Amino acid sequence: MNRSLFTKIFVSISLVSMIGVFSIATVYQIYFKDILIGNEIDRVQRSINQAALNLDNQLKRIVNDMYYFFEYSETGLDLMKAEISDIKTTEDMLNAYKVLEAFQMRYSGDVESIFLIRKDEDGKERFLYDPRFVRNEAIDYRTHQWYYNFTRKQKALWSELTKEHIFYQDRSLHSVYLTMAKYDIDGRDGMIVIRLNAKMFGDAFHLLADNDLYIELIHTTGTKLFASFPPKPEESADWIAMTAPLEYSGFEVRAYVDKQSLLDKVMKIKTFRTVVVAAVFMITLVISILLSLTLVRPIRKLLKLMRHVEKGDFDVRFPTKYKDEIGTLGLGFSKMIARVSELIQRVYVVGMEKMESELQQKEATIKAMQNQINPHFLYNTLETINCLAIVHQVPSINHMSKALADFFRYSIEKQRIEVTLGEELEHVKTYLLIQAERYPDIEADLSIPEHLYDYSIIKLTLQPLIENVYYHAFTGERDYFFTVSGYEESHASYVIQIEDNGEGMGEEQMLSMMDLFRLEDVKEMPETIPVHLNTRHGIGMLNVHFRIRLRFGAPYGIELSHSDWGGLIVRVRLPRILHQEGGATA
Repeated sequence: MNRSLFTKIFVSISLVSMIGVFSIATVYQIYFKDILIGNEIDRVQRSINQAALNLDNQLKRIVNDMYYFFEYSETGLDLMKAEISDIKTTEDMLNAYKVLEAFQMRYSGDVESIFLIRKDEDGKERFLYDPRFVRNEAIDYRTHQWYYNFTRKQKALWSELTKEHIFYQDRSLHSVYLTMAKYDIDGRDGMIVIRLNAKMFGDAFHLLADNDLYIELIHTTGTKLFASFPPKPEESADWIAMTAPLEYSGFEVRAYVDKQSLLDKVMKIKTFRTVVVAAVFMITLVISILLSLTLVRPIRKLLKLMRHVEKGDFDVRFPTKYKDEIGTLGLGFSKMIARVSELIQRVYVVGMEKMESELQQKEATIKAMQNQINPHFLYNTLETINCLAIVHQVPSINHMSKALADFFRYSIEKQRIEVTLGEELEHVKTYLLIQAERYPDIEADLSIPEHLYDYSIIKLTLQPLIENVYYHAFTGERDYFFTVSGYEESHASYVIQIEDNGEGMGEEQMLSMMDLFRLEDVKEMPETIPVHLNTRHGIGMLNVHFRIRLRFGAPYGIELSHSDWGGLIVRVRLPRILHQEGGATA
């Protein structure tokens, strides 16, 4: 207690700061390794899952098209019923070649070859294929597994991994066949056979694989369709295994991560951490000294002022009970009290008036601050939620609270009428981030050229229109999506277009809405809006349209049309005016 005030403050600040720094360093050292490994494994697993899903979808598209081509479309039936002779110039023969060539061209990068084997009622086999291919006559296809299945009238979609091929254009050493057969169609049996390019399996994963990540694609029989290079050392036990099944094809992805590579990254960061801790330690010492001097200097100055009080300056008072610098100030204050006690009565009235004036001033200050409580309380509350989400590792709440804060900050704090298109799009992205948490299956595509970003737009133009899409277009139970695009329409205007595949708008409702859009002045608006337009859907678009008309006049505003996707197209026409900072405010 009898130490100098500077020593007390310096020791207190330094002690608290050092404890915090070394506590954080200790926790960092204990948990960082596990956290880094866990995050890296999670990242790799997500990447493997996404690559597996992409490959599975790619295979599914090929199979679905093949199924439609051969089973449901008239083409498959025509191939089975076509009268095909040994002469390759017949009309049916040429048509058969064309349809096979067209199917193969659709998947030229994934399908190496496609052909049709057909056995007619007379027992004669017809082997049809794209005339652009050159058959290897030295290979007897009757020894292949797919032919074995055909002769026994068996149906199997996926073949085993095989080296079998027929054409010189078949590039892969190992591949799998897709087969689809029809039997007893007017006495004829037919099978369409597709040989997949094994490169498609490698392309799905080769960008992920490296020296620290080994990837295999396993066939349902256990054979490898794809294996990355270099292979993992078989004798090493420090590999973390993970799998990702391909649900449609039944294949399985197996990935192995080198655990030692993750530990090496930790060791690299450890040196950096030591430097950071040392730097923080030195900065803490400097800040402690500066804070201590800052806190002590006013007290020493007050002591000097009190000595002036002893000479006749009676404007300061300071009680104390300690024996440090503050105690010295207290002793001087007591001497001052003894000398001014006789003046208390004379200055009482003046003191009361002064106190009343100060009280009124404080009340005015408090009222002014209360007017700012609500928005600051909102932002501070969202910031607190954001911090808690980060601490408890809940990224969805973290993203939502940050996006919500940005959303309200843009809507409430910026009192400008016009903003740049880039600023408006950032607000739209924030809104889409919030909606993505509630409607994760709805796809949104923003593809507006960056050279339009500096053009002016009325604040809160696009977000209400996109909100209409979510709440009025997407009301069914199917996959929905919408796009937001932009282009320069002329030298004087540019257009932002919002197109969706939602439930659309009735013809009567659209015509009524367009009639209201064509009004020259908002004052011409009828007192009673038609019932089928008196919804938030219609009022929201009318609000945006007439705000644009009031600001820029005709022909700018909103136009509506039907989308080829079944939904609605909303076109917002705006003047090509570069936004000027410090422009109009609300």
